[in-house]
Amino acid sequence: MRTLFRGTVAACSLLAAGCGVESDFANVDETTVAARGNALAYTDLAYTPVDVSIGPANYDFWGPVGVSDKGELLGQGVECDDEFVVCTFDLIKRQTNGTFVLVAEDFSVNDVTSEGDVGGCAVDPETSILQAAIVDKQGNLELIPRLVGEEASCVVKIGSDRVAAVISQSGEAFSTYVFDKGRVVPFPLDRFEASVQDINAKGQVAGIIDSDPDAERAYRFDAGSETITILEPIEGDPHSWGQAIDKQGNVLGYSFAFSGVERIGSWNEGNEFEVSFVEGTAEFPTVSNHLIWNDAGLIVVSQSNNDPNTYLIPEPGVRLNLADLVGGAPFSSNLYALSINKRGDFLAFSDFDGSSFLFLRQ
Repeated sequence: MRTLFRGTVAACSLLAAGCGVESDFANVDETTVAARGNALAYTDLAYTPVDVSIGPANYDFWGPVGVSDKGELLGQGVECDDEFVVCTFDLIKRQTNGTFVLVAEDFSVNDVTSEGDVGGCAVDPETSILQAAIVDKQGNLELIPRLVGEEASCVVKIGSDRVAAVISQSGEAFSTYVFDKGRVVPFPLDRFEASVQDINAKGQVAGIIDSDPDAERAYRFDAGSETITILEPIEGDPHSWGQAIDKQGNVLGYSFAFSGVERIGSWNEGNEFEVSFVEGTAEFPTVSNHLIWNDAGLIVVSQSNNDPNTYLIPEPGVRLNLADLVGGAPFSSNLYALSINKRGDFLAFSDFDGSSFLFLRQ
């Protein structure tokens, strides 16, 4: 594990041909391992990488953020003056035929659902003040009403049915809340001691409490009951991280030791950690930092300290190297997986050369 956060173009800093199959459960008690399926069912898993780094010609910068179930990309278009002092932020869609369309002007993008809804901030073109907002898949803009005393706000994560996690600023104070169909539920942790990594349609939030560097913890916050649950690592592991949450409330994440053994898996509704794969071992020395998944349970593993490859975990005990799934087609290394849709298409950004690729499942 290394750093957890990466910058985005969004202004929400608020004022940032074959399958190689691997498996190893030698170091995990079998009672903690989710039932292992048949790896042969995934030998036909294949992808076509599409370089989507180049954006519309009339913008100085294009940053894709998410992929919809239709295979369309939604992201940030930035156009600046000659001195790059004054810039405008627009929501842009890359259609499946490669053409671009303007979806919303003066909008800073932070997150995209597979349905095609977008969360971020509306940017006042005169003052540059931000207001939390959602653009739905039809292109309609919904401004989230300001809280009393609020000076700026932004959606940081958006779930299905347009449920959102919002960060709010009032003076020098920051707070986070869940916005669900007009209902505002305060997040119980300070944003400097906990990160918000994902949110689902139930208003359940997953993330990491990192206030104690010796015992970082995954959590699940349920806005409906206004309760937070600490998701403990497997006994003997010092840390846990929550990375994503599905519609049932299962939380994808790690039980791990820094620069040591990492167990990739998920906490079920009973808060038990079910292991999908073990890395950071002599046999599989990959030490990754980032996970995404879709509701079918396909996990993408990226951002390794010591391994330039990206991996997919289609079922417990099976890890596939993306390089083996593209039929020899070239793509950049050191990927950071950003977004995945229900059929398994996923978007990734390369820290090696700054390029972006859409991996389309064949």
